[in-house]
Amino acid sequence: MKKILLLRHGNAASRTGNMADFERPLDNMGKKQISNIANKLAESGQIPDLIITSSALRAFSSAEIIQNNGIPVKITGTEILYSASIFEYMDILKAQKNKFESMLLVAHNPAISGFISRLSGKHIGMGTGNLCIIKLNIEKWSDLEFNSPVISTTFLKPQ
Repeated sequence: MKKILLLRHGNAASRTGNMADFERPLDNMGKKQISNIANKLAESGQIPDLIITSSALRAFSSAEIIQNNGIPVKITGTEILYSASIFEYMDILKAQKNKFESMLLVAHNPAISGFISRLSGKHIGMGTGNLCIIKLNIEKWSDLEFNSPVISTTFLKPQ
């Protein structure tokens, strides 16, 4: 069994001046959202083996908050997740080592919602700071497909 945790980054500050979207930081609400999710993960014992995050500031900061709140696992940043398609999400996961039983992806809408909907067969809209946990009946990451058997889907909001 493999488990995918998909987190949409926390609420971000508005763009100011000539700030690029990629550089938008989390605002105070976003920091609180992600801290709440981190606490829920730590309390439930659902600790991922690896965090893969978009390298956009708001997503990477979200991953660091998770890491610093009771989930001390390695973070790998990738620019691909900033504008990835659902097929690129699939490629990233399929390329992972099988020693990892669970992965946390921190990314952006609309792709994160689209990936979850396609993988789970359920329409799930991901608000900022929302987390979806999908347990799959597969043995290897390379076996992952959009029609892989889903054991369960859990949705957590930061409140």
